[in-house]
Formats: sequence, structure tokens, C-alpha cells
Amino acid sequence: MISWNDYQYVLAIFRAGNISSAAKHLKVNTSTVFRRLEKIETIYNLKLFERHRHGYVPTEAGREIIIAAERIEQETFSAERALTGKDQKLTGRLRITSTESLAASFLSRHIPPFAEKYPGLYIEIISDNQRLSLTEREADIALRPARPTEESLIGRKLSTLKWGIYGSCLHYESGQIQKTSDLRTKSFIAWTGGPLAQQTTDWLRKTIPDVHIAYESSSMLTNAQLAINSHNLILLPCLMGQNWHELVPVFSPLPDVEGELWLVTHKDLQKNARVRALLDHLANAATGDRHLFQGEN
Repeated sequence: MISWNDYQYVLAIFRAGNISSAAKHLKVNTSTVFRRLEKIETIYNLKLFERHRHGYVPTEAGREIIIAAERIEQETFSAERALTGKDQKLTGRLRITSTESLAASFLSRHIPPFAEKYPGLYIEIISDNQRLSLTEREADIALRPARPTEESLIGRKLSTLKWGIYGSCLHYESGQIQKTSDLRTKSFIAWTGGPLAQQTTDWLRKTIPDVHIAYESSSMLTNAQLAINSHNLILLPCLMGQNWHELVPVFSPLPDVEGELWLVTHKDLQKNARVRALLDHLANAATGDRHLFQGEN
């Protein structure tokens, strides 16, 4: 018989595609992963993976093990969520995930007072533009710029997110540009990446057909620093632009560009005491930040 720990090794190899990456994920050395795979294959007298130059590909028998492992994994996650949901202690670890810009402009201001109020809690902020799974307990709470669509999640809309055009305070004044036609002589820094980034670039090209884009970056934080150190303008969520002291709102808020900010958790965790406490704290903080979300001075 093999244990759940063995199944985790098979899943890690399948998801990583090779031994070394699986070892890094499991936080063990490669020889440990290799020996564990050999042990499982010996027990079943079956080959679970074909070793190809481009990676480990599961055999038919391997796929059967992987399906079983994923089923066990989901049951384990479900049990953990159910137990965590009944935990009413304001102690332990809380993981919250958001984009890097929301982490820098919102969480960085509001997590410290929460941590001071509840010293028994350990807060981990995961600022990553890749969406982490709340179902698989990669995080307990998420700040997302879109309504959750998964049935297992619940969300609270914190605010509408207005956008604006910002520039360095060394070269521009607040409200300096009054109409979009005056933007045609300006150069911009583009944000590249996912669908939201594409929306901002599409807006620029639609509003200013011959727009000049000086350079681009996949990081909104990098773009803000680029704007500070140049004459170029940048599109930013007002929350971020209003908090960046070396930037000024040159043309803000934009009349036809906006998004939403949602606070999301798993249904099984909504009654957990520490999750509830942080959800309420961030919701209250968002109410106080309404003028920043809306681009109001």
C-alpha cells in the first residue's frame, strides 16, 4: 500500500513535469523524489511515467494514480477548510493574496494596524499577479479586481476602481490636462500582461489613435517609477496613483475606464474567527479609502 504522502510525490512530478522542479515544490532533494517514485512503481510493478527529453509524461497507469491523488487532495482540502471554519481562536496564520499594486497601495497601509490589534495572528501577504486558488488553500482571503465566479467562493464588493493618467510631480501639475485631445502630444508608458493590462492599452490606442508609447513593462510598480523618472505619462488605478507621492493626477479620473475591487474567501471559511476579523477590517478600511478609489482629492 502507498500513503497519501506517496500520492503527493506523484502529483508533484506530474504537475512539474520533471524531478528537479517537483523536488523544489516538495522542498526535498531530487534523489528523494526519484527514490520515492521507484518505490511506488516497484509496489505496483508498473511504470507511472515515461521519461522523455522534454519531461515526465504519465502512462495510462500513471494517469489512474494521478486521478486518485487529485481526488484525495480535494477531500483533504475540504476537510481542512471545514475544520478551519470551526476555529474561533484569533491566533495562527492568515494568508491573503492580491496583485502587487493592491498589496503596495492598500494592504501595506491597513495590515499593520490589524496586526497590532491581534498580535496572536501571523499575516502572510502573497503579492502575485497570478491568481492563487482559495479552494486549494493557497490563500485564505483574496483581493481581486473582479467578481468571483467559482460557486465555492463568496465575495464582497469593496469599491468601484477608477483609473487616471499620472505623471511626475517634477514635470506636471494636478489636473493640468483638461481634455483627451491634449494627450496627443504626450508619450506614455504601457502596462503589459493580462486582460486588464490589455484594456488600458486598448483605451490608449482608441482614445489617442497615434499614441506614442515610449516603453512598456509588465509591472505596474515599475511603470510608476519609470513615470517618476521621466516626462512620460502612465495609466494607473486611482488608488495607486493617489498614494504615490511623487506622482500627480494629470487627467483623472478617466470618465470611461473603471473596474471593481472584491474581497473574496471560501464559503467554508466565512465563519472562521480570524478570517472574519480580517474581512471586516479590510471592508471598513475600503470605506475609509473611498476617495482614493474614486480619484477624489
